[in-house]
Amino acid sequence: MVSCFVRQFPPTLTNAHPDIPFVEKRAIRWMLLFYCLFILYGSYIPFRFSADPAFVHSQWGRFFTAPFVHGVRQFSILDVVSNILLFVPFGFIWVGAEIGKRLLGRLVVACLAVGLIGFLFGIGIEAGQTFSPGRTASILDALSDGLGSALGGAAGYFFSRGLSGSFGVTLREIIRRRPSLVLLALFLVVPLADAYYPFQITLDVSTVWNNLKRTQWLPFSGGLHRFWMDLLVEKLLVLAAIGYLVLRNLRRAGLSHSEAVAWGLCVAFAFCVEGGKLLFVGRVPNAENFTFSSTGALLGILILPNLAEASICRRFPIEILMTLALGLAAYSELSPFDWIQSIDELPARVSKIEWLPFGAYYGADPQSALFDLGKKLFIFGLLGLLLAARSQHKNFGRHRIVAALVGLFAGTVLEASQIALRSRTPSVTDVLLFGLAAWLGAVIFERFLMFRRS
Repeated sequence: MVSCFVRQFPPTLTNAHPDIPFVEKRAIRWMLLFYCLFILYGSYIPFRFSADPAFVHSQWGRFFTAPFVHGVRQFSILDVVSNILLFVPFGFIWVGAEIGKRLLGRLVVACLAVGLIGFLFGIGIEAGQTFSPGRTASILDALSDGLGSALGGAAGYFFSRGLSGSFGVTLREIIRRRPSLVLLALFLVVPLADAYYPFQITLDVSTVWNNLKRTQWLPFSGGLHRFWMDLLVEKLLVLAAIGYLVLRNLRRAGLSHSEAVAWGLCVAFAFCVEGGKLLFVGRVPNAENFTFSSTGALLGILILPNLAEASICRRFPIEILMTLALGLAAYSELSPFDWIQSIDELPARVSKIEWLPFGAYYGADPQSALFDLGKKLFIFGLLGLLLAARSQHKNFGRHRIVAALVGLFAGTVLEASQIALRSRTPSVTDVLLFGLAAWLGAVIFERFLMFRRS
């Protein structure tokens, strides 16, 4: 199906704008504006303000609090990390938007300039937070904002330079000629993220030894260690897709015995993923995961190529992949399917709906918030990409809007269904994220076609 999907990509884009760099720069600047609005939104949620002189005076008193008093830490490390992470994309997008291009010509100057802009932006935010109950204004937060902006600026500098050099040429050729490699890279991220979340890496020998002692060497002893559908989707099906993509690329390279080599590579990958858990706090290798992953890769190598050549798959590859993407989204949002047992529970469930956009992320752990955000963007971004691919021969200028509307509609249906689930919390935030992710997927497909055209 993937091969049929890739073959449908046209070599040209008839409706593309001739001045692609200008269009992309304008889009990036719009992205910068919206991200700044997102930062402001997240900095003042839930939008409670007070001009009481005593309150404002106490807030200003905390603003210049020293980070250490008599050797005792006065700040939250989690707060510092979250502020840095929040402003890394700000610096990255600023460099991509090429605002003040003369200052971005050298790495040190670019980092200092973008870092200073982020710091000043942070100062303005912290000054506004002196009027917001529940918020603690701090000069340290503004410094963290500046540091995050500088790090993002450095990443943006190297990324833009890499795209304009030999790395960029190689990357563009891969995207043009071997899009399945890009899909393979994306699918490889899924088992890695699932295995190592919340990414608390350690080099402490005692932790590694403790993880090794707790390793589950015997599969299926005492029953499955996880919900069976989780294992089916996250291990079996994901590795089946990886195995198929590995096989497809090996065959294109003309390698003999490609099936055996592909399975060997997938088995080695599954083994390394489980073995790598030894270096992460709270993660224990389990033979069941390795068994499901290896079996899934084998099924993908032996079965999926024949399925992809079936007549229905060759006629409707995009429609089938869209169905699978919607099924994955439904599973992700409705698992573990613990439906309510009585209609009398509905009023209590309706009262738990989170109406305030991004209210759930307020005060949330940055790692869990980013992980949840990444998962939603990945699943619905894929759906948006497929929607754009299906409508490529129609009015190409409308496919982004169509993808966003489909994402919003699907998100509304899924979140409304969560009202009847005991362990889920329906949220307006997720609906908006689904629409945004589908729109981004459509934009990515358009950019891919532009690469093919150039």
